[in-house]
Amino acid sequence: MPPRQVTKLPPAEEGEKPVTVLVTGFGPFLSSHAKNSSWEIASKLPAIIPASSSNKTPIHICVHHEPIRVSFAHVLNLRPKILPPSAPLRPAPDIVLHIGLAAGRKYFGLEKQSHSKGYGSIPDVDGKKFLDESAEDLHPSSQFPATLTTSFDTDDVLKRWKAHIKYAAEDAAEPDTRGFPDVRVSYDAGNFLCGFIYYSSLAHYFEIKQDERPVVFLHVPDLSGSQDRLKEGWENVIALIKALVESRREVGVVDGARSFNGEEDGGEKVVTARTDNNFA
Repeated sequence: MPPRQVTKLPPAEEGEKPVTVLVTGFGPFLSSHAKNSSWEIASKLPAIIPASSSNKTPIHICVHHEPIRVSFAHVLNLRPKILPPSAPLRPAPDIVLHIGLAAGRKYFGLEKQSHSKGYGSIPDVDGKKFLDESAEDLHPSSQFPATLTTSFDTDDVLKRWKAHIKYAAEDAAEPDTRGFPDVRVSYDAGNFLCGFIYYSSLAHYFEIKQDERPVVFLHVPDLSGSQDRLKEGWENVIALIKALVESRREVGVVDGARSFNGEEDGGEKVVTARTDNNFA
């Protein structure tokens, strides 16, 4: 992977406004994951993806300056410091991409949703759990849905993501995916810090404007044992960022869903037990 570029964002061409993408990655947790592939990738992303024939919109990538501590308290304290309107980042991010490690997976999973509760099973690096009572205080079920989804069209993003990775056309009789990375849409962000930061960011935007939540979460497999695999992961994230910007421009990030009124399906939904991907 090339070293991270430190350059100024060039002026947009042909009236195309640059898009700012905020990216975060997690730090180490457990003795077996002293290096977290999510941060290894995020920290090497370029500051700029210039406009080109295959990428019409210039992209400014702002990577949070340090890995996110695998701590519930840290995430809660960090949220207002990195997300608008209180965050100092200017221009404010148009897209937020959180990246986390799913050591039990072999594929790259674009998470569609996350849950408000269910984080009381696994202690973080500080030995703390986030119990459902605390979750209810933070995001009352009368005001927030039990599950929040990104307002990106994830199926559309996946299609564009594969195109940037140069997958064969999906409408081919038998698309040849041999040798291509396994990228998918996932519905299980887990019940540890990955799911927690995802719901936290989605809820932040939900509180501002319910139907516009330009946040996504990407789970990456453990790539720490190979520089070649880390490079592939880095390339996959670059392709995903391009796909997100493209989908935002062509499809938008307003989901059109009806507003939540605190009484959906009889009120608070029960969150079923989930096994976190990091420990699967």
